[in-house]
Amino acid sequence: MSHMGRNRAERESDELEQISTAMAREDVDVDPADYLYLAYLTRLGRAIERIGQRHCLARYGVPFSDMRLLFALRRAGPPHAMRPTELFRALLVTSGAITKQVDRLAAAGLVERLPDPSHGGAFLIRMTGRGRTVAEAGFRSLVALYAERIHLSQRERRRLAKLCEKLLADVNRFLGDPALDVESAA
Repeated sequence: MSHMGRNRAERESDELEQISTAMAREDVDVDPADYLYLAYLTRLGRAIERIGQRHCLARYGVPFSDMRLLFALRRAGPPHAMRPTELFRALLVTSGAITKQVDRLAAAGLVERLPDPSHGGAFLIRMTGRGRTVAEAGFRSLVALYAERIHLSQRERRRLAKLCEKLLADVNRFLGDPALDVESAA
């Protein structure tokens, strides 16, 4: 079968198998299971971002990264407002990225900047009514899209969510390890 006639899943599976074979050949003392899951997670994250980007742009005219900001405001509950620092921490992006996203969303009428009554000179980002409508529809349509296209049972999804929760907790502890900082190693 030609390379072009094969689907992406088959090609990626073969690529990961080739990576595993090459790594096992170069380092026979390391079990491929110790690193292969990381390659799968990296590719999954990128693929999910691509799917979200295509879907959100096509249906709502909003980039997926901006939609994620709307989702964060939606999760915050009424009045659907957060400080910029809360947003960039929740979304794991830089303050500059949040500023650009807020600018785009404000220009589209999906969010607004308001003075923060609890911090003089600071401001809050609040979803507009239109923003809440887009966030709600976007969230529901993405959940439905993934449920329709990703073939995991409810039990498998719950189990996977628990494993991801455990992995994320470990990774966050790892990120907090001062030994990772270049300055502290010097």
